[in-house]
Amino acid sequence: MEETAKTKSHSLKSVLFQWETMIFVIFIIINVININLSANYLNFNNMMNNMVVFMDKALMVFTTMMVLLLGEIDISIASIMCLSGCLTGVAFEAGLPIVPAMLVGAACGFFNGILLVVFPDLNSTIVTLGNQILFRGIAYMILEDKPITSISSKMSFLAWSKVAGVPLILIVFLVETLIFAFVIHRTKFGRSLYAIGSNAKASRFSGIRTNQIKVLVFTLSGLCAGFAGLFLISKLGSARASIAKGYEMEVIAMAILGGVSTAGGKGKVLGAVLGVFSIGFLRYGLGIVNVSSQILMIIIGALLVVAVAIPNLKEVISESASGRWIRQRVIHNKQK
Repeated sequence: MEETAKTKSHSLKSVLFQWETMIFVIFIIINVININLSANYLNFNNMMNNMVVFMDKALMVFTTMMVLLLGEIDISIASIMCLSGCLTGVAFEAGLPIVPAMLVGAACGFFNGILLVVFPDLNSTIVTLGNQILFRGIAYMILEDKPITSISSKMSFLAWSKVAGVPLILIVFLVETLIFAFVIHRTKFGRSLYAIGSNAKASRFSGIRTNQIKVLVFTLSGLCAGFAGLFLISKLGSARASIAKGYEMEVIAMAILGGVSTAGGKGKVLGAVLGVFSIGFLRYGLGIVNVSSQILMIIIGALLVVAVAIPNLKEVISESASGRWIRQRVIHNKQK
């Protein structure tokens, strides 16, 4: 009976200390605070319109999660988003198909992956930082600070149209969530991501094609960034080389806040989704009461510190509890 009670207690603690549980509590707290700050917070139309504001970033969160699961990072996604959006605007203005322009994002991601495979000693932070500058520089060369505004009336429906009051972009995100949840948690490919992030060398010796998977993941990251770029220029009604600055940090913040480890091999799609909506609704609620962007950055930064600290606190508490339980068992056995 004593053993059963301790097992149940340990199981309950493990559930309570799961990061998905923590971020859900944070999400509830954010909404409670926002409701108290503004009576207009729960207005359905306002909430749905706010979804359009941050859903273009959310479209990149799952591929960012996959990159982080590998133990890598991609900080070039905002520049890929910008370049792809600019090329899509150019193609649209010239009357050309926009799909090839969107696929430029996949080509940029493939370039990131190939560099990391061909030069394995290079750090993904350095590679993607260099390409972040490169891709945005190409965007500036193409547009030369001259925005394309002819897309405003013909493409805005992609970002702002609704189905039964729900934004199209939110529906796209929910479909994307189901697809990536299946791929990451229910396929051999998804299990390989966790294995590589936990121990890349052991994964390679066990027959997992680590290089091919790395290239594929970075290509998917670029593809989703290119796809998000289409929604971004649709939302803005124009394409310019200065769009999406700082987006990469917010997307990575969404994933990390959702419990995806920067060390690799740890994280769940549910957590990433909660991270998306936590930051999105935090911005929405504080924006209603005109909180400055600087204060908002401080709050999001504090949340990220919490996101990094709590798993470590969990390990300390678990180790402490485990050591205490072992000491109790030793004393109990001696008394017998």
